[in-house]
Amino acid sequence: MKQLFYPGGSVVTGSQLADAVMLYAEALCNRRQVDVIDIPVAGEGGRLLRAQFLIGTASQLVSVTIPHLVPELVEPETLDFLNRKAQSGAMIPASWTREDVVPAQFDDFDY
Repeated sequence: MKQLFYPGGSVVTGSQLADAVMLYAEALCNRRQVDVIDIPVAGEGGRLLRAQFLIGTASQLVSVTIPHLVPELVEPETLDFLNRKAQSGAMIPASWTREDVVPAQFDDFDY
């Protein structure tokens, strides 16, 4: 099992799932893209929950191996999905990752 830390908290998930999240986050960072992923996590008393993460360019994730408090969390479909997305690069770029987008100027906003 691994604990994934992010700004503001952490979740516990399976070791292979945590590794796949980290690899996909790295791939997205290299592509200057972001994505929302959905993974299984262990809740109170080992109850199975779902967590969604926005990962990519500014991801601040840390993965730490922890003792098995509950059976290893395994979800082959999600693991395969994350690994394929990390390798393929087949993702529609988010609009703010395109090179030709001009950043907004502060005077464009009402204060």
